[in-house]
Parts: sequence; structure tokens; C-alpha cells
Amino acid sequence: MRGNLETIVGAMFAGKTSELLKRILWAKHQKKKIIVIKPNIDNRYSNEKIITHNDLSHDCYPMKDWKTALNKFEFEKKNVDMVFLDEIQFMDTSDTLLNIEIILNRGIDVVCAGLDQDSRGKPWETSSMLLGLSDKILKIYGFCNVCGVEATKTYRKEVGGERTQVGAANIYEPRCLKHWEPR
Repeated sequence: MRGNLETIVGAMFAGKTSELLKRILWAKHQKKKIIVIKPNIDNRYSNEKIITHNDLSHDCYPMKDWKTALNKFEFEKKNVDMVFLDEIQFMDTSDTLLNIEIILNRGIDVVCAGLDQDSRGKPWETSSMLLGLSDKILKIYGFCNVCGVEATKTYRKEVGGERTQVGAANIYEPRCLKHWEPR
């Protein structure tokens, strides 16, 4: 039987990693065999943990690419019940789609979390493709740093820079549409 794909998306500071941690803890409570992975580019707080902005954490494998992950883990139903992927927007789109499909076809559930848009309001390709393939989707929102209403966008405090700039509150903040502009 095919596994279930769930994707959690939203802007920065919406609680995506917290939501992922909730699912990880529930799976562990149910005695499921799990693998937790994040791309190694996300080294903001720790290299070998997924960590929320309010310092909740869980051990993980910092993946360079899918080839190294496949050498590290045997994604077979006898070994693993669930795979959790954080910061999916930083994972290679084609390799991620291919390997998630293989994992799902082996009866393993996959839960992903990541940004759906960059600070310019453009969709992240990997997140967008996974949303289209997901069996269950959860979009969550933060609160605007200016007015406190629901924030759907990530605002970059400084203009310019590369699309991928790993950071936290030093670089980004959640904003509503009224107080956001692409940067």
C-alpha cells in the first residue's frame, strides 16, 4: 500500500517546524520508526537538529543531496514507517520528487515542511510540486510584525541579495499583504 504525503507550508515564523515536530513526537509516541532530514544548507541554529525559532528541537540528518541520504538510510518499510523532511524549499526539485515517490511507493509516509514562497513572493519549485502531489496540505500563517494581523508573506529586511539567503529574525520577518513588498 502506498504511503501518505503531507506537506506543511507557510511564510517564515508561521510555525512550520513546530508543526513538523508535533508530528514527529506523535509518531515516536506511537513507536513508529522514523527518519528526520533537513538540507545541510540550513545551519542557522544547528547542523544536526531541526530547531524552531523558539528553540524546540529534534535530531536530524543534515542531507547534502539525495545520493548521500540513500547511502546513509535504507528506505524500506521494514526499517522505517515515516520520513520527515524540513526546509524542503532548499532540496533539489527533481531528485526530491523522484525519491519521495519511491519512498511513498514502498508504503512509507512522508511529511514535508517548508516555505511556499520566497521573500519576493515567487513560489519555491520543490514546495510547489510537492503541494500538487500531496494527499494532505496544511498552510499556516504567522502574525505581521507591523500590525499583528495574519501574515502570509516573508519580508526581507534588506533589499537585494541572492534568492536563497539562510537566516532568521536578523534578515526576515512575517508580514501581511498590506505591509509586505517583494525584496
